Amino acid sequence: MINYMDEIIQDSIPVWDECIKTPFVEGLINGTIEDKKVLKYIVEDTRYLLNYAKCYAYLISKCNTLEEVRMFYNILSFVNEGETSVRRDYILKHNLKEEDVETTIPDVESQIYIDSMMNWCSSGSIVEGCMSILPCMLSYGYIFNKCYKENPKMLDNNPYKSILEGYISPDMDAWCKEWADFGNLLMNKYPCSKEKCKAIFRFSSDRELAFWNMSYNNELTFIK
Repeated sequence: MINYMDEIIQDSIPVWDECIKTPFVEGLINGTIEDKKVLKYIVEDTRYLLNYAKCYAYLISKCNTLEEVRMFYNILSFVNEGETSVRRDYILKHNLKEEDVETTIPDVESQIYIDSMMNWCSSGSIVEGCMSILPCMLSYGYIFNKCYKENPKMLDNNPYKSILEGYISPDMDAWCKEWADFGNLLMNKYPCSKEKCKAIFRFSSDRELAFWNMSYNNELTFIK
């Protein structure tokens, strides 16, 4: 089997390293970022994850084997049981409800990311759709594991420990490898353009960088 994903991931590593340098990620791992900026991120990410789940519905409809269906369910389960629950708890801590997320005005950068994923997952091939969603989880695994290796005490007395700890759990590296292997399996199984897949993957990685910057620089706005 040809290993396409190594090259595709390596192409996005410079973008993920830029994510680490953003004021938001630096402030998050140091525990010094303003809470209102984290709330902005959590609200935007909650809306993002809702649409992220919809992308999986499109991709599952394109599956030809139970193995493919199970893999998409596995990734979505990680998101639902880990990320979504953490975000729900954070929102509740701020006396908001998940329904309140619907009364916020979507940020432009967030909407661009959502629209691009929805387009690839609904109108593109199963491989193209997969390339659009994988950078979300793979970049988080890379970013926070790298930060943790450089600063093993980053969770100590960090007020944002609940957000960070899931990404540096012992299982995260194994999951990321399994997801990358799955992307590679799909690329070997179905006709696809490696360069197109790389471009889609890189676009979503660029959107991740924009998302971090958006969360730090923009204000949370509710619909009146």
